[in-house]
Amino acid sequence: MAALILGLALATPARGALAPTWQRLREFQSVLEAAAKALEGRPIDAIERLDADRFLVRAGPCRLEVRIVPRSRPDPGPQPFTAKPGLPDCS
Repeated sequence: MAALILGLALATPARGALAPTWQRLREFQSVLEAAAKALEGRPIDAIERLDADRFLVRAGPCRLEVRIVPRSRPDPGPQPFTAKPGLPDCS
């Protein structure tokens, strides 16, 4: 019986938080996608991380701040979030 319980426990998928490197990669990918939509096809030149949840995206004369907004996590696993772009400043 103990072997059966151990076998079932090992057969279930393990879900935990992502390593910081992979979490940051997910954030950069989401920031890039959100900025590309907000900048309407302007080529992106740079993405700078300002602090834990804010990024500055530069595209030619345009600047755009994108925020990472964490969502609640019902189960163990990677932190769900949404990348929310502000309004582009192209002055």
